[in-house]
Amino acid sequence: MAGAYVRGRRLREADVAAWMAAAAPYLPGPGGRILDLGAGTGRFTAALARATGATVIACEPSAAMRAVFPAGMPLIGGTAEHLPFAPAAVDAVWASQMLHHVRDLDAFARGIRHVLRPGGHLLLRGGFGPPEAMPLRRWFPDAFRDFGALLTDVTARLATLGVSRTARIQVSQRYAGSAAELVDKVATRSLSNLATLPDDVFDAGLHAVRRDAPRLGYPLDERLDLVVCVG
Repeated sequence: MAGAYVRGRRLREADVAAWMAAAAPYLPGPGGRILDLGAGTGRFTAALARATGATVIACEPSAAMRAVFPAGMPLIGGTAEHLPFAPAAVDAVWASQMLHHVRDLDAFARGIRHVLRPGGHLLLRGGFGPPEAMPLRRWFPDAFRDFGALLTDVTARLATLGVSRTARIQVSQRYAGSAAELVDKVATRSLSNLATLPDDVFDAGLHAVRRDAPRLGYPLDERLDLVVCVG
C-alpha cells in the first residue's frame, strides 16, 4: 500500500511549490517548529523544511508509511487523537488530507490546542468543496462525500478551544497530464476514498476510466483547499 501511495499520490514540483506559497504567510521561519501531522510517506515534510528553514517533525500512525519515509527527517509514530508532544511544542501544524481519517474529533481538537503555541497556525489541506468538483467522482460517485460538513464540524470544535478559522485558500494542482497517467494513478487505489470501495465497485469504475481516458482533455486538474486556523 505504501508503495502504491507514493506512485498514486505524486505531485509535480510546481504543485508542491504552489502549496508552499499559499501556506507561507502562516508558517514560521528558521528557528520555528512545524508538525507534519499524518505525514504519510513524507511528500510535504521536506518541502516544508526547504520553504521555511524551520524544523519539521513528521508524525504518522501507519508503520507501513513510516517504513518508506525518506531518511534524514525527524519522524515519530502517533495518531492525531494522541499527539506525543509537550504543550505549545510547535508553531504550526500542517495536516494534509488526513482529517477524514480522524475517529475522535474532540480528541483531535484538544490535541491541536495542546501542541500549538499561542498564536500558532493549523493548516488543513483537503477537498472541502462540493464532491462533484472532484475529477474522479464521475466514475466513482459513491467514493466522494461532502467533506465540507466535516470541516464545519471540526472547526466548530476547535473554536470552542480558542483555535479560530481565519482563511480558506483554493489551490489548483495537476491530477493527470495524460490518459496513461490518469489510468496509472487510479489503478494504484491509493486514495482512501477508492480503497474503501467494494472490489467490484472499484473494478467497474476503473474499467470506465480506462474506457473514457483517451477521450478526455488534458491536463486534468483539481482544486483543493487550504483552511487556516489560528490559536
